[in-house]
Amino acid sequence: MNKTEQTVIIARFKLKANSDKQAFFDNLKPLFDTMSKEPTFVNGIVHENVDDPDEIVLYEIWNCSKETWLAEEETKSYRQGPYTRAAEFLLSRELGFYSAFGEWGTTITAGKHFS
Repeated sequence: MNKTEQTVIIARFKLKANSDKQAFFDNLKPLFDTMSKEPTFVNGIVHENVDDPDEIVLYEIWNCSKETWLAEEETKSYRQGPYTRAAEFLLSRELGFYSAFGEWGTTITAGKHFS
């Protein structure tokens, strides 16, 4: 695997006011559990904005291009049910695609390693 083919995805979720955040996570946990077993999956981290607890950010790294992820991963059937159910909690969902430029403390991305 050529590490330069990595894609970093930052998914931003804006929850509706007074949404049941635990129910939102409970709905997505099986999705995260399944996608973490995909051969091109590297890692994923869920973040909650400390200044806006209704904003959730998922950071993912995949060993594939953006085009491959959109064609092969985003379209997997196991995603559809959780995506549909998550919509009841969400005001918005936004995906951003990035390539790693540099990193400190790990060697999991295709970015430069700074010390």
